[in-house]
Amino acid sequence: MEDISKIKPYISYLNKQLEQLAIEIKKLTAQSLNEQLLSLKDEREKLALSNKYAYVLSSLLFVYMKVLNVKDMSPIMGELARVKSYMDRAKQLDKKEIEKQQKQKEQQASAKAIIQSSLNGADPQPAISKVHFQGRHTKFEDSGDKEEMAKKIMSRLKQAKSTKGKVSKKK
Repeated sequence: MEDISKIKPYISYLNKQLEQLAIEIKKLTAQSLNEQLLSLKDEREKLALSNKYAYVLSSLLFVYMKVLNVKDMSPIMGELARVKSYMDRAKQLDKKEIEKQQKQKEQQASAKAIIQSSLNGADPQPAISKVHFQGRHTKFEDSGDKEEMAKKIMSRLKQAKSTKGKVSKKK
């Protein structure tokens, strides 16, 4: 009798779960699958409903075969794998759609930024990036003394002033 008292909570929990399952199945089967599919307008919703039906039927059949202690479960496992692959394809389709929408939003944002910058007339960034010119300029430094350079320049200026307006006749 001690074993029965240990099992009773599990059985009551199982009964509650079966009642909840029965309610959900009644909701799902209140209308035929064709009627439900015709009432839906979106193809994505139709796909989700078809996958849901296939998963519920396959799962219930799996549980029923387990209760009957059927040893060969390969046909139902194959069916569950097929349904799972369809559900995975639907998820991939959703991901692609989300990525497409995000890409479109990014393109719209970049187009909006370009239009705003051209309408404002102020370019927030230079036309040529400064990055391309960094480290590329060569500085030339004189090896001579600055004073010598200043003297040479001054002497040339004096020569230019002294010969200003005079024509030299060199032969």
